[in-house]
Amino acid sequence: MTCASIFDLSCATHEDDSTSPQATSHYLLAQLLLTTHYIIDQQPRSSDQSALVVTTSLMNHRACFINHQQPSGPASLPALAHQLFSKMPALFSTSGDAETQHPPSQSITDENGSKWRLCAGAAVLNSKNQLLIGERIGKSGSWQAPQGGVDGGPKQETVIEAASRELYEEVGLKSNHHVILEKIDCELPVPLKCKYKTTGTGSWLEKEGFVGQELNWVIFRCANSNLERDPSQITNLAGLNGETPEFSAVRWENIDWVVENIWEKKAKPYRVLEEALQPLMKRWDERCADPSFTGRWARDASRSVGVVEGLIARGLSEEKAKIKAKEPYIQDWQQHRDKREWSVLTYDIDGETPRRELLYPLGDFEEVFEGESTLFGGTDGGVVKRSCFYLAEMDADDSNPIAHVTVSETPRGREESLRYMKNGELILRRTFWHSWRSDKVVSTEVFVKSERT
Repeated sequence: MTCASIFDLSCATHEDDSTSPQATSHYLLAQLLLTTHYIIDQQPRSSDQSALVVTTSLMNHRACFINHQQPSGPASLPALAHQLFSKMPALFSTSGDAETQHPPSQSITDENGSKWRLCAGAAVLNSKNQLLIGERIGKSGSWQAPQGGVDGGPKQETVIEAASRELYEEVGLKSNHHVILEKIDCELPVPLKCKYKTTGTGSWLEKEGFVGQELNWVIFRCANSNLERDPSQITNLAGLNGETPEFSAVRWENIDWVVENIWEKKAKPYRVLEEALQPLMKRWDERCADPSFTGRWARDASRSVGVVEGLIARGLSEEKAKIKAKEPYIQDWQQHRDKREWSVLTYDIDGETPRRELLYPLGDFEEVFEGESTLFGGTDGGVVKRSCFYLAEMDADDSNPIAHVTVSETPRGREESLRYMKNGELILRRTFWHSWRSDKVVSTEVFVKSERT
């Protein structure tokens, strides 16, 4: 970008006098950041620091506010501002090498006296047993999982703590919120760690006397429906905790593809990961096919929470919502041919007359409904887009910590229905996001096993 183009961008103005003060402030901030980025980009610095590539994001924000559109992408303007200005002292400084940017890491010394940097890798798996990877900034086609050194110092990190921190700093995901630790209740064929050499690369590791790194894998499982469906919509790639951004994009990918396409110097730890994951992926599929949901379930209205509020949010009057929340709600759950899929029969309030039978397949599907629907809205029927998958669930029984998830896109909003087993009962947690409001409504319903009459 040239000074002339910066000037041209700065001279562009909104022609619509109704532009809100907030939109104008965002527009001016985008202009300022573009100019700042140009100035910073002209400074001499090491190749490690040149990874600060944000022009495209800033141009996107500026164009969106000119056209009165909502900007897309994971990096907000405040995040980009913090990213740029926090780096300015280091970028303008002519002293100090890139390696001084790295916090001191723990290390190990092998029997030959060689020093290895202790490193943690965050392997996040989705319901399809795919791995979350990011494309490295400035290195098109170079994809890898989040990783980094295990901090030393007075308060030394554990490998799990380091992996959780790197996951947050590099892609903005929080442990025990977006992801949870994978339950490892089977024997692994190989340890979840591997040494790989970096000598000959000219990296700061080599200059510090390390022959390479020992990468210790920590396995996480996706616990967030938005992350499961599209990680680009929920990750934050701006670089958190003051760290330089690592990735320009994220996606789910099969582990065999990752192994085949990873940088050769890092191929060894990813081959180890692929081998170690085989029994874990098999165990996950077994959990998803667990028959615990099988049987007839009746809602215990006295122990359910937030149901009235949820029904009001879907358009019912308070009076009707209170009546419907107390009505009998009975369903039969039976495993389909693919045991991870379910056939569900819902009964009328008499508990005997079948009202609706539906197959819940894995993946995306459409449901056609007739007449009035509290969930979908309207009185004349229609078609609703839905999606089913499984997520890790912290509140579920420890013996099978997963949940069956159905996401429904309705005219009134988006609903996530999450079901899991706890102490022999089926828990249904619904989260409803209005199509016209930014808030959400959460309800929890308790179902107990019911004998067929």
